[in-house]
Amino acid sequence: MKSRALVLVLVLVLLILLMGTLLFSYFFQGPDLHLVLSDQETGQVLFSQPVQEGDELSFHWIHSFEHIPWAEEYTIEANETFLLHTISVAGFGAGIPENKGVVTVEDGMVVMRSIQQQFDTIRWIHSQTALVSITLGQTTFITGEDVEHHLPVELSIKGTRTLWPRLRLTK
Repeated sequence: MKSRALVLVLVLVLLILLMGTLLFSYFFQGPDLHLVLSDQETGQVLFSQPVQEGDELSFHWIHSFEHIPWAEEYTIEANETFLLHTISVAGFGAGIPENKGVVTVEDGMVVMRSIQQQFDTIRWIHSQTALVSITLGQTTFITGEDVEHHLPVELSIKGTRTLWPRLRLTK
């Protein structure tokens, strides 16, 4: 009889531990990440959008002097960084890297892949004529015209990690 009671107690303890683990993992959902464009000088947030680890971010530029297309592709990382993996550019000029990663020529574009360079933030002096857009997947985050010309800006990923986040009810 004692061994049967001991088995019941062990089963009960294991069930309690299993339920506790499941509840903990349900409520601990990791960081809420946001893509944030802000003014470098004041810190004022200009644009913000929720993102997830693994989301693709692309910059589309027209080179300010050479007037050629230039694209950069990044992945959003869980540690609140950007991982640059591809640059595509129609030629070379001031400020354009000439030999990053694996370089090929495809459809008239120089494509540099497998760069794997990590950035905490991306900073630039904004140009309404040089920046065509920044896209998140297939969605436009901003266009060049959305931000004041010559404003020093920075793009970062901000996360909040809470042990017991509020439950969000969606309609």
